[in-house]
Amino acid sequence: MTVELSTTSKVATIVEALADCLCQQVAADGLPELCYCGVMPGAVAVADRIGDCGTVCGMAWVRLEQMYPSTIVGLPAVDPGNCGKALSIDIEVGILRCFPTEPTDQELIEATELQLAEAETMYRAIACCPAIPMMDSVVSPYVPLGPEGDTLGGSMMVSTMVY
Repeated sequence: MTVELSTTSKVATIVEALADCLCQQVAADGLPELCYCGVMPGAVAVADRIGDCGTVCGMAWVRLEQMYPSTIVGLPAVDPGNCGKALSIDIEVGILRCFPTEPTDQELIEATELQLAEAETMYRAIACCPAIPMMDSVVSPYVPLGPEGDTLGGSMMVSTMVY
């Protein structure tokens, strides 16, 4: 028996659309240019796309965190026979920038201002993205990242239903 795999899935469509929304929102909000903006696979977003763009240093990503059967967004259905349930997915949205090893007071202020602006941009990207039905979604708190590894930024999670 041969099983043919679809090249598209509802989950992939949502993740890719949210990545497009994030990249467009970064530009619309006038944030500094990024080296990479798009979908990131795997268990964690690796910062290897943050540099190598000349004077530009930053990356934005959208990554599937987890997927599970659910009847209530963000809560796994653990009852027997859950194969008939809809899927809920948790998607990580994040932005990282380079951070100086020994920042001046002014660089600390500028980095903080950019980090806060990017947190707002991520929220707007999620809330305004047509692929994320806000009536069936929950946005989790923003989590700062860094400055370990000379990077600074943050991420937030959105949980949404897939029907």
